Order: sequence, then structure tokens, then C-alpha cells
Amino acid sequence: MSLADIQARAQAKAGYAGSKLRAHYFREAEKAKRIADLKAAGYVVPLSEWLGHNNGPAWDVAQLFVVYCWENAVKAAWKVPQETAIRRARKAARLGFTYKQYALEIMERSRFPDETLAAQLKH
Repeated sequence: MSLADIQARAQAKAGYAGSKLRAHYFREAEKAKRIADLKAAGYVVPLSEWLGHNNGPAWDVAQLFVVYCWENAVKAAWKVPQETAIRRARKAARLGFTYKQYALEIMERSRFPDETLAAQLKH
């Protein structure tokens, strides 16, 4: 008996069969549990997971694209030239706002806050 066989037998007796084998075991166990739950609920489980599948895109691809577009739009909205950011930060500090509050006021309402508007927004 080789050293590898002895080690394999020892690991099997100890219940340790390697991370890949354990992951495969748990994946199969979860699949069997899911199928058993579906059968108990009265659903008919197909013989193959590909039965009736047209290999088209997943149903959530459109939603993922919308999220991707929003993330890019937010990044683009906050990307301004350095001089503009410095000027806005100085004016925001003078009015008692943070840079983020000042920039959001510009982006949301398309107006540049002044002293009267700052007094209205603070109350």
C-alpha cells in the first residue's frame, strides 16, 4: 500500500476528503434538498435542468444593465474639473454647507445656492 493510499484512507476515516470534494458534496446535497422540497410542494421536476431551456439570456440581464448604467451616470455626475470642485467647496463653506450638499443642490434643482436660499434650506 502506497503512502498516498494510506493518507487517503486516513482522511476518509477522519471524514476529511478535501475542500473540492466537500464543496461538491454540499452542492449536490443542496440540489437534492431543493428537488425534494419542490416535489413535496407538488411541482413536477424535469429530468434535465436544460429541458425546455432555450439558452437565451438570463431574465435579470436587463436589470443588471440598468444598474450598470446608473452607476456610470452617478460617477459621471460627480466628476467635475478640479477648479470647479475647489470653487464649489469654497462657496459651500461660506454658505455653511458641505461640498456634497452644495453639489447635490446644483444637480437636483439646477440652481446655485446663495445666501437667501441657504437660509431657507437650513430651516
